[in-house]
Amino acid sequence: MSTLSTSITYDETTSLVMMTLRGTASAQDVVDVYQIANGYAKTHNSSKILVDVSNLEHRFAAIDIVNIMPKIAHYLRDLSIARVVGFEGYMHDLFLQKAKRFNVNAENFECFKSAKQWLCNN
Repeated sequence: MSTLSTSITYDETTSLVMMTLRGTASAQDVVDVYQIANGYAKTHNSSKILVDVSNLEHRFAAIDIVNIMPKIAHYLRDLSIARVVGFEGYMHDLFLQKAKRFNVNAENFECFKSAKQWLCNN
């Protein structure tokens, strides 16, 4: 069971969609969240999404990333994604590795400031 809390906003001054995820997430939750982020970005004519997952716990096996990445890549193809992960962990590394394989422009960051700066310069 997931206990996911999501917050999504749009910063007009930087044209960034910002999303914060807290709690626990299933593999399907991850797919759903990126689908929502894609729709929100399209609504605001934005191509840049900052996702803070530093307080998110994954409730799925690492191998599930292999199965969900094709679905996620479909939603993120034309976007730049900066993920605030707080620290490097194997799940975050695996996510990034698979994203790159599907030509998704994504990077992991330890802090919000560096993630936002990367997106603004990208």
